[in-house]
Amino acid sequence: MKKAFSFLILVFLCGTFSARLSAELSMPHIFADHMVLQRNEAINLWGSASPKEKVTVELNGQKTSVRADASGKWYATLRPMEAGGPYTLIVKGKKERLAFDDVLLGEVWICSGQSNMEFRLHAAMNAEKEIADAENYSFLRSFNVKQEMSHRPLSDLQGEWRVCDSGSAGDFSAVGYFFARELYRKLGVPIGFINTSWGGTDIESWMSMDAIDKFPKYKRLQDRMRSSQFEEYVRRSDENRAKFVESMKAEPGISEKWYLPSYSKDDWKEVSVPGLWSEEELVSLDGVVWQTCRFTLSENYIGKEAVLSLHVIDDDDITWINGQKIGETVGYDVRRLYSVPAGVLKELNEITLKISDYRGGGGLYGPANEIYLKVGDKTIPLSGKWKYKISASNSDFDFVEYGPNAYPSLLYNAMVNPLVGLSMRGVIWYQGENNTNRAKEYYDLFPAMINDWRKKWGKDFPFYWVQLANYMDAVEVPSESLWAQVREAQTQTLSLPHTGQAVIIDIGEAKDIHPKNKQEVGRRLALHAFHNDYGFSDVVCESPMPKTVRRVQDKIVVQFVAYEIDCATSETSAHNTGTGYTATLCHVVKEVEFGARNLIFLGKSVMGFKHLASHFFVIVFFERNTYFHYTIFLTNNIFCAQSVFLAYFVLNIIKHVIVCIAQRFNTGEASFQSFCDIFATLTTLVVCRICKFVLNLRVE
Repeated sequence: MKKAFSFLILVFLCGTFSARLSAELSMPHIFADHMVLQRNEAINLWGSASPKEKVTVELNGQKTSVRADASGKWYATLRPMEAGGPYTLIVKGKKERLAFDDVLLGEVWICSGQSNMEFRLHAAMNAEKEIADAENYSFLRSFNVKQEMSHRPLSDLQGEWRVCDSGSAGDFSAVGYFFARELYRKLGVPIGFINTSWGGTDIESWMSMDAIDKFPKYKRLQDRMRSSQFEEYVRRSDENRAKFVESMKAEPGISEKWYLPSYSKDDWKEVSVPGLWSEEELVSLDGVVWQTCRFTLSENYIGKEAVLSLHVIDDDDITWINGQKIGETVGYDVRRLYSVPAGVLKELNEITLKISDYRGGGGLYGPANEIYLKVGDKTIPLSGKWKYKISASNSDFDFVEYGPNAYPSLLYNAMVNPLVGLSMRGVIWYQGENNTNRAKEYYDLFPAMINDWRKKWGKDFPFYWVQLANYMDAVEVPSESLWAQVREAQTQTLSLPHTGQAVIIDIGEAKDIHPKNKQEVGRRLALHAFHNDYGFSDVVCESPMPKTVRRVQDKIVVQFVAYEIDCATSETSAHNTGTGYTATLCHVVKEVEFGARNLIFLGKSVMGFKHLASHFFVIVFFERNTYFHYTIFLTNNIFCAQSVFLAYFVLNIIKHVIVCIAQRFNTGEASFQSFCDIFATLTTLVVCRICKFVLNLRVE
């Protein structure tokens, strides 16, 4: 009996030991059905198996075998292949077999950044038409990386490859999709784009811990992340945050009926509406804040039905008028348009809001003209000074919001590191908005991130980004701008090899940080890829760049690095340089004099010589002729230049028609000159209407 029992124990132990030695044959989730692998480059594949297990990989007639190391990790490389497919990737171990179907060979790009890269196709301009059209692009494939954080570098991530069609495309990154579509239309090969992005994130979260180590500012946070007590710290912080959330639910405003006009608000403080909270005690507050304002009505409007517009509120609200609840909304991006029943409005009225803000900025924001009460034919503006009182605040609780910006590297560890080593062409990037409050740091952080990613991959892959768009109302006079600083930091990063910048300052939206025209963004990014990576040397991808600016008496002289067509001595344009409209180009420096009579600034207002233009523009030269005095236009990008050329072309034709008519009827030179002067002014107005820009460069 003892022998039998001992034998059973031995069998059990051997089985347990054997289980520990064996491992399931597996690969990271990026390798899956419908994937796109990089053409014309060595294809890297990897996964897990039992220690020392032989693993065989087969694809498109190629076959190679490798052995897993002592920890069970295996790595295989296939020779470069031409574009094509669909194929089946087969991975075999000693007993197990993996098969991935519908595998294509083509171009693979990583798309990363914050909300404007995360921005989905279903929210883009002409979304319905674009989604329907996506049915024609089944050779486009998207992998949306699941949003996760980690204080340690991970080896795998979650997500799936999806074939482009009208049912799936709406959930694709809009910028990624339009970029990929441009590539496919011109190259005719499968395109795979991997969307790893997260809205409202700092660049620090996308940098590896190795890169962040070079910035002493983050040492304390790095030490905490590397500590064995980090999980415990996060757990305690989460407990305290839960207590904070409960305090928001139990805040005293409801029980004490702060929404009643009879509740005294004499000790409440002032807050500006609209606008995210900027007052000192509110600027970093998460919690519950009550806001109120008063207004009067004439007798004709008392008791009538009305509509209250509060535009949007960050995050949730409950709204009362004269103590009667008229609506509530959950969500920071939802339009507030509340119906006010008959009988509510009086001669003296009080609007009271309970605003619950869970993270980030809070309050009413948006255009001032969208904050109003409309009753009958009367619209009452409600923007201006309101009053507020705090009823629950995160400052009363010791916790750090464990979000993507709480610590550096959280997103890199979870959403980028698992991709390191993947064979791909390059990266497109759209981020920077979240770093505008620390713009000066971006000069160092951005190139450090690019260099580090390239170091991790072991190659200087192309890295193209979107310069920040124009956002917020144009200022009436030149002033300092943190957004302009980030744009300048982005431009200076062009000093790195094989980089490119898509300038979109002409297609932003003053009231929306997420401009809808993602089609043009994707196209401008693709221009860099065509010119630098795919051999289309005649594609224009960059604007002339200003080199020096100096004052000469009453003129400003600007030196531009530009390109001249059909030069005697031509040079091959390198990465990072602009091109002309033909393949024969040479690098030149042009010096241009700008006087008061022949310079037009395409902006909200004409700036003086002290504040000339943006760092980032196309200069479009029109030869001065007899009747057009305004002949030089400063714009911000190539797309707009094309519009200006078109406008000028059409208007010039009209001018020549007028000339012919005048000559035909022997119109006097003086009157004709006067007429042409008027026409020149109208030309200026038309062209300026086509292109509007905010100009930032200071000239001393």
